[in-house]
Amino acid sequence: GGGGGGASGAKGGGVIKSSALKRSAAASALETAEARLQRERLIVEKGRLIERRRSTILSFDEALAELRVEKLKLEADLKTTDLRKIVLFQELALLKEFEKKDTTLAKRLESKINEKAEIVQRVADCQEKLTQKKVEIERLLERDRQIMAEFHSALGEGNKNYEPLLKIFKRKIKRKRQVQGDGGEDDDEDEDDDDDDDDDDDDMDDDEEEEEICPPGCDPSVYEKVCELRERRLEQEEVYSEFQKGVEMLKKENDMLIKKEKSIDKALKDTEVDIQSFQTEKQGKLNELHVVVTLKMSQVRHLQNGRLPSDLKDDLVFPASELHALRKSIRSLNTEKSDLRKRQKVLRNEHVTLHREQQVKQEKLRELDVKLRDVQMLKFGQVIDLERIESVGVNKMAEELTERITNVERSQDAALTGWHEKLKKAKAELKDATDESTTSLNTVAGLFERQHVLESSLNSKQAVVAPKEAGIERKERTSLVQLVKIQAKEVEALKLEINMLRRKGGHIYTGAK
Repeated sequence: GGGGGGASGAKGGGVIKSSALKRSAAASALETAEARLQRERLIVEKGRLIERRRSTILSFDEALAELRVEKLKLEADLKTTDLRKIVLFQELALLKEFEKKDTTLAKRLESKINEKAEIVQRVADCQEKLTQKKVEIERLLERDRQIMAEFHSALGEGNKNYEPLLKIFKRKIKRKRQVQGDGGEDDDEDEDDDDDDDDDDDDMDDDEEEEEICPPGCDPSVYEKVCELRERRLEQEEVYSEFQKGVEMLKKENDMLIKKEKSIDKALKDTEVDIQSFQTEKQGKLNELHVVVTLKMSQVRHLQNGRLPSDLKDDLVFPASELHALRKSIRSLNTEKSDLRKRQKVLRNEHVTLHREQQVKQEKLRELDVKLRDVQMLKFGQVIDLERIESVGVNKMAEELTERITNVERSQDAALTGWHEKLKKAKAELKDATDESTTSLNTVAGLFERQHVLESSLNSKQAVVAPKEAGIERKERTSLVQLVKIQAKEVEALKLEINMLRRKGGHIYTGAK
């Protein structure tokens, strides 16, 4: 029983262990599945983290590359800026070096422009003053014409004393000027000038006091009017003379200003030329400065072996467009060279042909020369150069004819010009002599008529004047005798002048007898 109990007990214990083992095996399988799931989850997470890390590294590398490129660009820009600053500094140094001369030229140009403007203004003012002076002179001439018109109206038409009154009206006399303030010295100088003017006309001064009388048979009021008009005329002449002096001074000043303006224009032009040449020189100096040009590697292509060397200091930068143009030009020149060679070949063949023809013709010419020599020896006994003889004869004859024709034309032109001048001069002399002789004869006729009238008046007065008027008669007679003497002198002078004109060959038209 005990054994059976033990056996049954052992049997019961075995059943409990196997169930526990089953439960343990089920639990380990679940754990294994969970562990496997956890492992797979961790593997996926690890892959995701690795991908994220790779993406982050790639993004960082790209950002770093971009920053590196930007840094290089900034460094290149900074280097370019530094180089540009160096170039600008060199340009500034050159400009400061040229600044003094530039300032001097600018000041000179400004000075010449100001002088030009000032001279132009002065010329305009002078022209305006001249215009005003001309207007004043026209006004004075109009007054002079009015005075002359008053003179003619005062005398009337057909006045027998017209000539002596006209002479009195046109006579220049010494006029006393009034002393104003402290101007006594100036008046004395004016009187001295008048004395000098009177010394130039001594014949008039000798008889001036005697001639200043009223002509016989003339109305005293008319004579006084003539004297008054003469005073006005002389005043107008003085004013006109002063205006003329002013006009002459203005003309001289205007001419001087015009000459000065021309000199300033020349100086201004020279200054502009100097400035232009200086600017050209300055630009040339600035162009000599070295300027750094930044090129990308894609823009550089080395022609030797198609590879870039390690050092480019001995290389020349040449634009690709110009290189293409040179290559195109080389191709066109090669084509032209080929055409020229073909042309040369053709010309060489033509040269050979022409040389052969020349030899044939030269041989023929030699034969003809031998034949010509034989003919000349047969006819003349010697060799004669006919071409030389003909050319010399023709040229000599042509030269002689040309020279003769030229001499004849020159002599005819000179003679014709001389005759034209003589004819013009003779016409002028004839006209002047005719006018002078006619005027002189009219004056002589008038003087003879006046002398006859005066003598008749003198004789009649001598017959009728009473003894109590003997003193007055003597004075009047004396004055009349003096007047007759003066007129006789004038008649003699006019006769001498007429004789001189006759001796000159002038035609005398005796209009009054």
